Amino acid sequence: MVPNLKILILEDNQSDADLLHRELRKSGLSFTSEIVQTREGFENALQNFHPDIILSDYSLPSFDGVTAFRIKQNRFPNIPFIIVSGIIGEENAVELIKIGVTDYAPKDKLLTLPHKIKRALKDTKERQEKIFIDEKLKIQTAELIIANKELVFQNGEKEIRAAELVIANKELLFQNDEKETRAEELSVISGDLKIQQDELRIANDELYEKALLLIKQEEQVRVINHDLLQLNLDLEERVINRTKALAESEHRFRNMMETIPQIAWTNTFEGEVTFFNKRWYDYTGLDHKQTKTQGWGAVIHPDDLQYTLDQYRAIRETNDGGEFQVRGKRADGTYRWHLSRLMPIKNEEGEVQLWVGTATDIHELRLLQQQKDDFISIASHELKTPVTALKASLQLLNKMKDDPSAKMLPILITQANKSLDKVTVLIEDLLNASKINEGRLYLNLRTFNLSKMIDECCTDIRIEALYTILIEGDMELEIHADAERINQVLINFINNAIKYAPQSKEIRIHIEKINDMAKVSVTDEGPGISADKLAHLFDRYYRVDTSGIQYSGLGIGLYISAEIIKKHNGQIGVTSELCKGSTFWFTLPLVQ
Repeated sequence: MVPNLKILILEDNQSDADLLHRELRKSGLSFTSEIVQTREGFENALQNFHPDIILSDYSLPSFDGVTAFRIKQNRFPNIPFIIVSGIIGEENAVELIKIGVTDYAPKDKLLTLPHKIKRALKDTKERQEKIFIDEKLKIQTAELIIANKELVFQNGEKEIRAAELVIANKELLFQNDEKETRAEELSVISGDLKIQQDELRIANDELYEKALLLIKQEEQVRVINHDLLQLNLDLEERVINRTKALAESEHRFRNMMETIPQIAWTNTFEGEVTFFNKRWYDYTGLDHKQTKTQGWGAVIHPDDLQYTLDQYRAIRETNDGGEFQVRGKRADGTYRWHLSRLMPIKNEEGEVQLWVGTATDIHELRLLQQQKDDFISIASHELKTPVTALKASLQLLNKMKDDPSAKMLPILITQANKSLDKVTVLIEDLLNASKINEGRLYLNLRTFNLSKMIDECCTDIRIEALYTILIEGDMELEIHADAERINQVLINFINNAIKYAPQSKEIRIHIEKINDMAKVSVTDEGPGISADKLAHLFDRYYRVDTSGIQYSGLGIGLYISAEIIKKHNGQIGVTSELCKGSTFWFTLPLVQ
């Protein structure tokens, strides 16, 4: 660790700068610091303060951390540079590391900053030592090369001198033959020459040994340089591969989260949400800033908020994941049911690193399940009523079997038959609904007069003389259809007119031709149906609730009627207005 460490802090928020000082002093670091906010102040501090390390915010009003890093790299590339910010995300952090930023520390996790400073200074020191060793090796290599050249040059000079001495010796010998008088002088010269030759041989031996030593040292230098180069390449490759793998992993994860149809998010081990996919923003209508400030509280139904927080906390405590149902507000203000799931992402040691959550829209499924539950309850009630009446009639008949009363016997039999007919109708509706679901609703087609068939199906109602049924329009139209099924649709329309409009004693049935279709309309003068309920009348299990009045029936009559008409390639519908009655109608193809 550098004694009396110099730290340059690029920060425009004095509170954040004070927080950095406290956290660094708390960690035991001995340092002096200088705080700057502008580009000019930053450049002056680089030149005059000579910092050992730089801590920079990511974004300032007139300056930013990326620009500061590039200025530093151009002038002092060896000074460590750490981004300390609260707004940068993981994606931006990866990009900063790629361009050479030493490290990144979130402002909400300053506990890690002292460790990152120590690690950055250690890495810088090791890098500078490596550069120093490389430069020293280069100098030594250059010196060895120069020395080797000098030795080679000296060796060449001595060889030249030796050659010259040999020539001189030959010349002396030649002169000795001619000048005996100079024999002693030549002998002395010859002795000197021999001594010089011995000295030259010794010098050559020394040069040879030095040359061998130089070659050995050059080989050692070459091996060291090769090892250092290979180590550097390995380190660079590991950094590149790790950065690439991290980027690819993050890219795959983001693509997966964006392509799933559910709302998806991630949060830290402590519970802080760090990412929402596009489906969240599309569904809620919130932007990134609104999501950051308001979060779940703006979306979850107020009645479900505390329950959601409790479930969220309980699941994270188990480390195994879980799910629960909650209502979430859509951008248009409506609340829809969602199945929320939370699953942990664990490392090789089984420790939770991240939580991944999804929210699946189950609104229609939940409503359908509720409708099924309501239907089962209604069906049980509707079947129980006639069965109870039938049982009571049979019990009275059983008591009277030995002494039948001429007055009560026909009444009880009539009541029993009505209860049995009602049970039969309910069972028939259930069977028809089941056949429709299984695709087994078959038609027995034949050609018949539409007005006559309508007249026949109204016979029982006319006998009771409680309602007047008027049949009007084109009485000659003929259709090719299943008479019993069309009869079933008409009876359903008429019974609904009687059930929901009991005060309307007149029911009108109108027959008309529209292009190549026959249209039949059943009109009552009852209270009518509100517009918001019209779109659901032909849905399965739907029952109109009129001012809290409960009507008998399973709520599948109009659904069955709609399926029968669709099976005939016709259309079915209703027009109604409150206080002005209702008209249910259907169309069927004419006989061609």
